[in-house]
Amino acid sequence: MGQRANYILIEEGKQTIHYNHWRANTIAADLYLGEKRFIEFVKDCRVDEQIINEPWIEGCVVIDIDNKGLSFWAIELAPTSAMDIYLKELKNRWAGWSVELLYNRMIDSEKILNIDYISKQDAPSFTIHTMSEVIDDIVDEWPSATIIIITEADAHVVRTGNINFETVVLLGESIVPVLLKKAACALPLEEEDDVFGCVIIDTINKKLTIDASEFGLWEQASNGWHGYSFEMGDFGYLGALQRAGVGTDHIKMSPEKSRVSFMELIKQTEAFNPAELAKKFLEEDKNIKFSSGFFDTVAPKRTIIEKIKIAVNTLMRRKK
Repeated sequence: MGQRANYILIEEGKQTIHYNHWRANTIAADLYLGEKRFIEFVKDCRVDEQIINEPWIEGCVVIDIDNKGLSFWAIELAPTSAMDIYLKELKNRWAGWSVELLYNRMIDSEKILNIDYISKQDAPSFTIHTMSEVIDDIVDEWPSATIIIITEADAHVVRTGNINFETVVLLGESIVPVLLKKAACALPLEEEDDVFGCVIIDTINKKLTIDASEFGLWEQASNGWHGYSFEMGDFGYLGALQRAGVGTDHIKMSPEKSRVSFMELIKQTEAFNPAELAKKFLEEDKNIKFSSGFFDTVAPKRTIIEKIKIAVNTLMRRKK
């Protein structure tokens, strides 16, 4: 129900920041509407003075009309095999445009926009567990992270319970022997990837690969990984493994499942009505005040076919 995202238009050398809080669709679904409809939608959204601060920003789209460049990221866009299909199809929807998924969110965005954004953000505070908590950690119902340690012997795979992937990075290289003593498991299948992050520790090539773009993480952890190189980004579980040189053919989703997931990415939802939500709030507390942008209801203009489908669906629901 809404996402805190900015859409930034670059036209005739001028950057304009737009914002629409209540857009119910994902950025992926809206972008798939194509160049004309998406740009019209963005121009109808209200103009902001500045880009949303970390950690509140949940997505950003840069539309460089001058150079026909489309760059974007969103927290819901965890790259999968379905994302490969999406990016290929999206380039067809934006014919003649360069299309780029930004794996490092605003770190990448500020380079494209040539602005100073990251240095103005407050450094995040990560939850760090102790080494004894790592030793005692067990996976109960919900795993938290997948850790792959590459050694001369093999690739040792463990999953954590309460230990987050940030802790694994922040505790430094000394966590490696602790994790190696834990019982190993098989690499999860792509469709079973239900954790918040994946960390690959390559002890041979001294490289750390993280499937998550966490602003400030490496700056706070680098002293604990002497001689290690670092690669971080929203690569997706498979993408991170591939960057670390781990084979993924045996754990990939089938083409059929990838296609189903792709269709979920581009699915359009019905518009959300913030006035109804405001009414419920006021029933609880008549003194609540709403910001000027609370009632934004801008959405891409619907095609005739979409309007017919909505009318038919509405009629069918009423008959039920």
